[in-house]
Amino acid sequence: MKARDHTSMLLLGVLVISIFTLFFAASISYKQIHSLNNSGKWVLQSYKINLEIEQLRSYVLEAETGQRGFLLSRDSSFLKSYYDAYKKVNQSFTNLKELTSENNRKVKELDTLTYLINKRLFYLGNVVKWKVNVANTSDTIKSFLVTGRDVMERTNRQVDKMIANELLLLKDRESEHEKDIYLSPFSLLFIVIFSLVVFIIAYNKINKDLERLTRTNNQLLINNEIFEHSEQIAEISNWRWDVEKQSLSYSLNLTSLLGCKREEFEPSFENFLKYVHPDDRHNVIEESQKAFEELTPAVSYFRIIRKDGALRYFKSIGKVITDNYGKTFVIGVNADITDQYTKAKMIEEKIADLEKSNKQLIAFNHIASHDLQEPLRKVQTFISRIRENDFETFPEKVKTYFTGIERSTSRMSNLIEDLLLYSRANKADKIFELTDLNKLLENSIQELSQAIEEKSAIIKSLSILPSLNVIPFQIQQLFINIISNSIKYNSPNIPPVIHIDTEKIVGKDIPGYSADPNSPFYKISFFDNGIGFEQKYAEDIFTLFYRLHSKGEYSGTGIGLSICKIIVENHKGYIFAEGIPNMGTTITIYLPA
Repeated sequence: MKARDHTSMLLLGVLVISIFTLFFAASISYKQIHSLNNSGKWVLQSYKINLEIEQLRSYVLEAETGQRGFLLSRDSSFLKSYYDAYKKVNQSFTNLKELTSENNRKVKELDTLTYLINKRLFYLGNVVKWKVNVANTSDTIKSFLVTGRDVMERTNRQVDKMIANELLLLKDRESEHEKDIYLSPFSLLFIVIFSLVVFIIAYNKINKDLERLTRTNNQLLINNEIFEHSEQIAEISNWRWDVEKQSLSYSLNLTSLLGCKREEFEPSFENFLKYVHPDDRHNVIEESQKAFEELTPAVSYFRIIRKDGALRYFKSIGKVITDNYGKTFVIGVNADITDQYTKAKMIEEKIADLEKSNKQLIAFNHIASHDLQEPLRKVQTFISRIRENDFETFPEKVKTYFTGIERSTSRMSNLIEDLLLYSRANKADKIFELTDLNKLLENSIQELSQAIEEKSAIIKSLSILPSLNVIPFQIQQLFINIISNSIKYNSPNIPPVIHIDTEKIVGKDIPGYSADPNSPFYKISFFDNGIGFEQKYAEDIFTLFYRLHSKGEYSGTGIGLSICKIIVENHKGYIFAEGIPNMGTTITIYLPA
């Protein structure tokens, strides 16, 4: 989600920058075109002003020409051109005022020119007037003509000055106009190129988005097929409750779970209820309403009667979600758990059978510990009394039989005791206590003191044992069984020597360990110099009743190491055995630190 938001923000930023750049380029282009239009307008205005000034001067000259023709010929027809020129001058003044209204300097120059031309026209008019109305006017007319000539010279100078100024301005305006004309194509070219680049980038981006959308749609199609196939394999169907639209929809696999065809089932809660077992229908309605109204996750179990009449067990799990647009949905899964339900029932029945067997085993333990041991102890008592009083009077053959009976009863007693120990290791309450293993080892050695003394056994602890959370009596029994085995299976005529060593390790150092490799363990090893065994029997010796040697060679029931294995497993530990024939045996146990 974060990566998608980042990409969207990046694309939005690129779009904003592109739009800003495009507007900037367009504004530059608009400004350039506007400047081009203005410069063209000002150049044209300069031409108009010059032309109008020249025409104004020509109108004055035209008036002088009409006056001169009249003076020479006394023909009043020449006055027509004079009066026409007078009117044209006024119109020309009006045009120039419009053209120069935005420039104060030009307005002042035009005012001066207006004054001079009006003065010139005044003298021209006086000459005509005097010539027509006064008989002898030669001196006066001459005076008017001279003054008019001076005014005309001043007028010409003013006109030349204004034309010169306008030409200079025209030159600047033409230069600016040429510059604008020169820059305008580049501005337009820049906009075209930029627009083309933006178009290409947008095209590539849209094309990539379309390709990605096509791939995504294809992947969605594949995922949908996989999902539908997975639903069929897992025997599930999903549903969705749209809180805003108050509508419920199901996936297509629901029809398979209900045992009907797709066209036979119109997806709705009401139609689904028709397949729910009548005894469960009320609970389904209540739990669904609670989930939809309170928007709370829900888990419900109910039965379905399929179209073919088969009874199936269903489990429905719901969950509330909110999409990226803030819409709330309740989604869930209907699962056919008939197989799991059947297996669970079978397991329950097996558990019940096991509990029954355990009760029988407890009863057997009671019998073994009381009813079997009691007559056995009486037999042993009678045997001991016979040996004390009458054994020497028996014939040799009877003595042999009697000795066999004595050994058998002793072996049976040991077997019963070992079975009780095995059962106790399996069924005893597992109460863990922080215990010093050194004390348990000392207690074990004291309990085996008679056997140690008989075999002259030597037991050495090479390091101090740790204090661990253990079941004390089980760990003591573990030590007793391992040490007694080393004493029992010693090499002939060689006193047993048993070394005990311990070190702290981690899980990866344990053979076959697959959990956390850094979990701490204590490795406790028992080394002896006994008869050893072939390594191929390393696992067999922990099997119940398994014996490597015959009863005649070594006594035992084949239960001791089995008890060791159970005790170690009760402590979540591991036990291994390594043997070398006629060299000795190493029993290694690993207990969690």
